[in-house]
Amino acid sequence: MIKKVFLIGFILLFFLMPDGGIAAITIDKVVAVVNNEVITQSELEEVIQKPKKQIMENFIGEEQDRLLNKLTRDILNKMIEKKLQLQVARQMNIAINKTEVDAALDDIKAKNAFPDDETFKRALASENMTLEQYKKELTEQLMVMRLVTKEVRSNVVISEEEIKRHYEEKKKDYAIPEEARLRIIFFKGDDGMKKAEEALSKIKGGADFADMSKKHSEDPTAKDGGDIGFVKKGHMLPAIENAAFSLKKGEVSSVIKADAGYYIIKIEDRKEPTYIPIEKVREEIEKSLYEQKANSLYDEWLRDLRKNSHVEIKLQ
Repeated sequence: MIKKVFLIGFILLFFLMPDGGIAAITIDKVVAVVNNEVITQSELEEVIQKPKKQIMENFIGEEQDRLLNKLTRDILNKMIEKKLQLQVARQMNIAINKTEVDAALDDIKAKNAFPDDETFKRALASENMTLEQYKKELTEQLMVMRLVTKEVRSNVVISEEEIKRHYEEKKKDYAIPEEARLRIIFFKGDDGMKKAEEALSKIKGGADFADMSKKHSEDPTAKDGGDIGFVKKGHMLPAIENAAFSLKKGEVSSVIKADAGYYIIKIEDRKEPTYIPIEKVREEIEKSLYEQKANSLYDEWLRDLRKNSHVEIKLQ
């Protein structure tokens, strides 16, 4: 009897020895406790593997250590948040069926232009993931999305007052710059200045600007009488813009020297600066405010969820 007990004890000791010749037992370290569930070191390493490799390849020394520490803690916190949300989703009996997963999968394949299932599987394999693993991740993402929609996003309301206030506060973002409709006459080369001055003299003497442009301008717009249409302030050569927005409707400039040559311009029409009407940007504003408010409420909801849960980080 004594011999049997001794033999059993010897075998257990052998298996527990770090350098055991037959087998070594490795206990996966717990890095976080989330209510009644744990996150293990191996789970964390699986998620962190790729970004960790990039940091190891691109940084050294203290900077590498700092970035790896930040990455590890940031990703662990994301894993904790995900586990908390999945726990709530299960408590609320939120489930995603196979049809929904398959539809989401087809949408992902289409958006990423995968020609067939085999190409998609190869892409997953390059990320060390099987199709079944990906479906599991996708299912969990859909569960979290449905939970957040129910608990947060469905409670977001944007009032007409908020839309109007945003429009007034950000009105400069909806500004339409001043515009001028121009005709131009252009000359290039060493004798460009002389030609421009002669043309300007004839215009001052009563010659029609458009006719002069058609007959003498060396710009492609000559066939249209030099008409370049409306141009917004800030979209012209500085020398031309300075003249264009200092002249009144119907006025003709003096000869303007630019890098390309010599210009004469005429202001055919002007549009004063104005703003895009609120009716045309209402949907855009509402969407922007909705996302801002939804993100803020989500952060608040997540903080409360974490505060009211048992979360213990055991990371060294």
